[in-house]
Amino acid sequence: MTTKSPFTRLLKYMSRYKLIYVGLVITMLIGIVLDLSVAWFLSLITNAAVKLEVENWSNLILLALSILICLGLNTYFDTYLKQKAALKVRNDVRLDTLNHVLRLPQSYYDKNHSGELLTRFTSDNQAVGDASGNIIMGLLRNPLLAISAFIYLLSIHWPLALISMSIGPLMILVGKLFGEAMRKKSNKLQMAIGTTTSFLQDVLGASILVKLFGLEKKISKQYQQYSNEISEIERSQGKIQGTANAVSSGIANITFMIAILVAGYFVAKGELEVGAMLAFIQLMNYLVQPFSILPGLWSSMQQALAGADRIFQIIDAPKEYEKLPNEGGIKTSFNELVVSSVSFSYTNSEDSLALTNVNFRVNAGQTVAIVGTSGGGKSTLLKLLLGLYSPTQGAIEIDGRNKESMELREYRDYFSLVPQDTVLFSGTIRDNILDGNRMADEESMIAAAKKANAYDFIMKLSQGFDTEIGEHGNRLSGGQKQRIAIARAILRDAPILLLDEATAALDNESEKIVQDALAKLMIGRTTLVIAHRLTTIQNSDMILVMENGRLVEQGKHDELLQLCGRYHTLYNAQFKEKDYVLS
Repeated sequence: MTTKSPFTRLLKYMSRYKLIYVGLVITMLIGIVLDLSVAWFLSLITNAAVKLEVENWSNLILLALSILICLGLNTYFDTYLKQKAALKVRNDVRLDTLNHVLRLPQSYYDKNHSGELLTRFTSDNQAVGDASGNIIMGLLRNPLLAISAFIYLLSIHWPLALISMSIGPLMILVGKLFGEAMRKKSNKLQMAIGTTTSFLQDVLGASILVKLFGLEKKISKQYQQYSNEISEIERSQGKIQGTANAVSSGIANITFMIAILVAGYFVAKGELEVGAMLAFIQLMNYLVQPFSILPGLWSSMQQALAGADRIFQIIDAPKEYEKLPNEGGIKTSFNELVVSSVSFSYTNSEDSLALTNVNFRVNAGQTVAIVGTSGGGKSTLLKLLLGLYSPTQGAIEIDGRNKESMELREYRDYFSLVPQDTVLFSGTIRDNILDGNRMADEESMIAAAKKANAYDFIMKLSQGFDTEIGEHGNRLSGGQKQRIAIARAILRDAPILLLDEATAALDNESEKIVQDALAKLMIGRTTLVIAHRLTTIQNSDMILVMENGRLVEQGKHDELLQLCGRYHTLYNAQFKEKDYVLS
């Protein structure tokens, strides 16, 4: 893991766009010169007015117009380049974050809420962009403007310049005192926003449940607590920011008033021209204003660096892949899958094993059912078979090759999955089916839809395969979504098929349609199915019975019934329940 500071790492992103920042330095220097020229112009026009030099007025008007035009053009280019730098850095950080997130292991997703990750792509990324444009250029420009104004003041009246410059060290001290406090508050605020975003994501994704169970008031109260916490942190931030601004503006105003009184005194004594005094007043603005702004800019930079730090924490997290894998590497042949003495713990502790000494063999073309009560280890076994986790002990081998000896992408190319909770992405039906194989042609996609019993209902939709399905496919019924998932699995055409209780959440009519589609999908494939309804797996070549993370029985349906063991108990319990329902 890298030990570089967030600012150093942010500079690395900025260094990719050296020409843009060279342009910004040029516009910054031109802007400083133009600001100082305004003070010089005030001196000229005031002295001309006092000396009644009317003949110089036309030249002064042209000079004023020239300064205004140059100021306008320079402001335009400066703003444009700042925005361009910010969006480019923001885009690079955003893409690097996503590319890393896509390579994170499943354990990271299991431990971190997606809402927390979402805030890294939104508010934290926005802060990083601001830091790369307006903030960092402001931190460079304002001290330079103050120094330039001070040098100009020296040429007008050095005692006044020294009085004015006394503001600098005091403002730097203010920024140092309050900047770190703002950074800590910002970090706390973003964590609170991340928690609230996670909560909202859960709520907005479960609107039906909220309405059905009448959870509106409960959720409103919970959200109020989260919102109040955010408000309290923001209020605390406001106090710190307000104190910093009050102290810095107080120092600036006191310094400004003292300098003006002294300047007026020297004018009254005849030691300073009126024009020089007006130029001095303008230069004082250029001296006072930068130092007044600096604490706020420093505070904003601290907040942005806190956001950058949270983003880099994700980018530094251990990943599965060194680079994003290529598509289209699906395996076409397979002989056997062997699970040998596999034990597994989510916490890497032998005292909390989710699986213990699991052994079985699956030959090509076989259908293997995995059954057992909830918490028995079925889903954990499925995660290990998919390569989402590695065994704590033991090995998983395909055709004599240990899973650990293969690239993860190569290993996962042996598998296809139809999950219990259908996962579809926003977009069209076509997009979701083609996710099974992005290289497939139109004919193959249509054939997959037909085998999945999805073609007829798809063609009845207004846009056919190009119909938008909404968030998570919420414009489709459960059975329709499941058939699209099956079509996706058919198009993938991997040799090993994993079915995770694929019909458990469907009504009887939908279940029949989906079961027929699954039967077509299973033809010619090795299938491992997590089964809830034991009547659906009676013809399996082998049934694995899981209990408390152990494989307690394995064999065919009739063999297991004759044992009068755990499978016999589960099977009879389901039939009694069915008879009770029918009676």
